[in-house]
Amino acid sequence: MKKIIIFGGTTEGRSLSDKLVDAGIEHVVSVASEYGNEMLDTNEKRHVLVGRMDADAMSSYLRSEDFGKDDICVDATHPYAVEVSENIRRASAAVDTGYIRVTRDTSAADTDMSGVRYVEDIQKSRSILEQAEGNILLTCGAKELHAYCEAADDELKKRTYVRVLPVKESLEACEKEGIEARHIIAVHGPFSCEFNLAIIRQYGIKHLVTKQSGIAGGFDEKIRACHEAGITAYVIKKPEDVDGVSVDEALRMIGRPCVMITLAGCGMGTDSGMTQEVKDALKRADAVFGAKRLINALSHRHKYAMYKAEDIISILNDKQEYKNVVVLFSGDSGFFSGATKAYNEFKDGCPQARIRILPGISSVSYMAALTGESYDDAGIVSIHGHNSPEDIMALVRTIRYSRKTYVLLSGEEDVRKLGRALKDNGTQCKIIIGRDLSYETEELFVLDTQTALGFSSEGVLTALVINDAAEKRMLLPVLKDEDLIRDKVPMTKECIRHEALIRMKLKEGDVVYDIGGGTGSVAIEAAGLHPSLKVYTIEKKAEAAELIEKNIEKLHAGNVTLIRGEAPEALYELIKPDAVFIGGSSGALAGIIEAVHSKGSGIRYVVTAVSLETAEEIRKLTESSNISDAECIQLQVNEIHKAGSHHMFHANNPVMLFSFTY
Repeated sequence: MKKIIIFGGTTEGRSLSDKLVDAGIEHVVSVASEYGNEMLDTNEKRHVLVGRMDADAMSSYLRSEDFGKDDICVDATHPYAVEVSENIRRASAAVDTGYIRVTRDTSAADTDMSGVRYVEDIQKSRSILEQAEGNILLTCGAKELHAYCEAADDELKKRTYVRVLPVKESLEACEKEGIEARHIIAVHGPFSCEFNLAIIRQYGIKHLVTKQSGIAGGFDEKIRACHEAGITAYVIKKPEDVDGVSVDEALRMIGRPCVMITLAGCGMGTDSGMTQEVKDALKRADAVFGAKRLINALSHRHKYAMYKAEDIISILNDKQEYKNVVVLFSGDSGFFSGATKAYNEFKDGCPQARIRILPGISSVSYMAALTGESYDDAGIVSIHGHNSPEDIMALVRTIRYSRKTYVLLSGEEDVRKLGRALKDNGTQCKIIIGRDLSYETEELFVLDTQTALGFSSEGVLTALVINDAAEKRMLLPVLKDEDLIRDKVPMTKECIRHEALIRMKLKEGDVVYDIGGGTGSVAIEAAGLHPSLKVYTIEKKAEAAELIEKNIEKLHAGNVTLIRGEAPEALYELIKPDAVFIGGSSGALAGIIEAVHSKGSGIRYVVTAVSLETAEEIRKLTESSNISDAECIQLQVNEIHKAGSHHMFHANNPVMLFSFTY
């Protein structure tokens, strides 16, 4: 008989346990405290285990009860119990048993969130509240008390009221942290909006701290009470990676037989290119899934031309007799493969399944063997399925600075696109195309930049680009003013531009806004720092926008996107940035910064000012307690111009550079 253990004395854990009792399914419920035990009715189908356990203790218990691959661990702990969830995952993996994560809906249903302020953790709320006035109500539970109180001064504690469960453990935690007895509200929830409002008014609360605990935790009622009372609610953000299934879905999955899912890299596609391990997995398979060309030659009775996890899960739900399935991926499962994404989707969609990944031979390693050109010192790029002009330009940048570049292609059109881009960039290369590697139709084509323009050949293609004139990258890739087309459009001058980019502290993969693009000089220079940067330049004037387009094309800045429009309105549809440069705000500076901040915190800002009025506006903004690392420098740049037989200094206007994190 399948053994089942539910970790968590939460509402969800109790609900699932009650449903198992109703279905006559015997199981164990593990709760941290005697209070959790008291919340569960006695029943012969339910066995309660009381006491906190770490990963080792959990593993020891599961082994002592002979839990194995056909049994199930259900993680129904609180969404914020990240460490406990990780312990349960480790313990279930240690004994190779099934794992199901049950989560609650933490969204707020039609609740006015205008008075809500999100914070990273309880410590962040404390640092904010130390600067605020008025009484505070903590509704995060006794476990958060130490993190809140350990660096809190006596004045903050005197303003703090805590609402905790009416159990000895909670009261002892309050006493240990120095919370006055008359500031302890020990009562079992969840509570109505009216009850919350009564407490807020009774104790003169001005700030309420809570977790995003959903309907089960009375979250909506807390927020509504705060809104009605006109006070601020500080919501600790929900941790990442808490996706799972509902109680009803978990109940259905518990009755489903355990299945082994093997995600296998099958090499180039022919039997001779498969590893023995993959061949053995196919021999044992009840069903095989994969792209049509990968499964065509297989003799399996049950094979499906599909590779998306959601489609395969649907089949597995209908065909529960499949206990051992293989999903084939071309090449190597860990090399530009869909196997990793599929692994995560199967883990979420089939939590009780055992999933493993098998490696294969990649097209690059195969191509390297054919050409005798190693790939440990080569650039490796895939434009398979994402071959936009921006992707092609990113590839050309790699080729420009690499003697060898291996490229995964979508088809013959990619070869022509690459040839055209290399020609436009003035780069001459040898391009070796491998078609249908490992198949009977395998063939190598050797092209140059010109002949690549007319390349035509169907099949699965991989390229090796040899650039014997590869350049060395500049250690400081900066633009000179004369590199840009300017006309009569204002431009952030070279020295100012360089210093601004330094202060933006950009990192690989960052998203950047350049607001008030002008000639596009800041956006284009930023984009040139690294191909992984995604830069948006916002410009409202038609003349300037057209100039930016010309400069993007001239300087091959494929990772710059021009947004024609006026900030802040033009910003609302953009993704959250990591850094923002504001070179022109047209009097809307405060609105622009607030619009950007609405996307999230921790964003780095660099703002220029040439007038005292703008500088004073920025200075006032940076006085906010939520702004950190605020700095200001003034730059004065003088250029030397020839005047007759003399060389004279020509002074530019001084520019103030403000930088801060908000």
